[in-house]
Amino acid sequence: MIHTISDISAPLTRPPLWRNPLWQRYFGIIVAFVVVALVTTVGSSYSIYVVDTILLAAIGALALDLLMGTGGQVSIGNAAFLCVGAYVTVWAGRLGVPFPFDVIIGGFACAIGGFVVGLPALRIRGMYLALATLAACYLAQFAALKYQKATVGDAGFFLRPIFTGTIARQSASWAWLLLAVLAGTIVLVGWLRGGRSGRGWRMIRDHELAAATMGIPVSRYKLVLFVITSAIIGVQGGLTARFTGSVSYEGYALPLSISVIAMILIGGLDTQAGPLIGAAVVTLLPITVPDLVNLVVTSPGAAQHASGYAQIVYGAMVVIFVIAAPKGLAGLVPALLRKARPERTDR
Repeated sequence: MIHTISDISAPLTRPPLWRNPLWQRYFGIIVAFVVVALVTTVGSSYSIYVVDTILLAAIGALALDLLMGTGGQVSIGNAAFLCVGAYVTVWAGRLGVPFPFDVIIGGFACAIGGFVVGLPALRIRGMYLALATLAACYLAQFAALKYQKATVGDAGFFLRPIFTGTIARQSASWAWLLLAVLAGTIVLVGWLRGGRSGRGWRMIRDHELAAATMGIPVSRYKLVLFVITSAIIGVQGGLTARFTGSVSYEGYALPLSISVIAMILIGGLDTQAGPLIGAAVVTLLPITVPDLVNLVVTSPGAAQHASGYAQIVYGAMVVIFVIAAPKGLAGLVPALLRKARPERTDR
């Protein structure tokens, strides 16, 4: 191969920083650490609570994005595993199992449930698989209802707080604990997505028949994906039960699953930063939109309908990102940066 002087003297071009896999994997951890450090230092107890809620939502959003974005397995049964994780955590706590082992048992139970729910994925996919996971959602809520009625009744379960002190101090302790769990989830999901398993899941997602002919064990890969993601979501359910201190079956209805799907659609499918961004956006929408409405609209009834306005914005964002920006905010921002950069012209 003959190289010219111009080829040798030409500067080497490096890919943008946001395309570096290591940067994508650990950037979310760095941002979350900075946010937690700032909020726990100068923020109010309410702001720390909001950050805790975002961290909890991001854990489950990462797992669902791995299942739907990387693996292509359509699921709307996210609330089912949150419910199982929470109620198994309550059950283990009532037997005297201390924290965090009760949450781990809840995640293990969801791993078993994920294996069972993943069995239909071996034969069906698409809308039919979504309906199968929807059935799991209703079955889990029905089982939770029966267990709750037989033990404590309509009031639900109340759990003892893990941390002591003032509300702000407890919220700050939860923030650092959830940050550690989120960091571990980011590392695990990034390792799975960027490795051999991630390539196999994408191949199954795009060309399932071709993946089987290439020697990829499709059935095993699908079941492993359901087991891992269900276990992570179950851990989130157990942590949520411990964080809120109360558990009731009414909180695990279908809208909960829809909200997590909206997180990964708004943030961007099959991306490391997408679920984190989507979790922050969906969690903050019901908080920020009513405040903006009250500032713009001065009518007396504006405050009463502010939550409805938040739902309108929430639905509009899902439609916009599904149609106009399928890669979500995680793909839209780099695209805008590339368009903003001036094109280089050869001299």
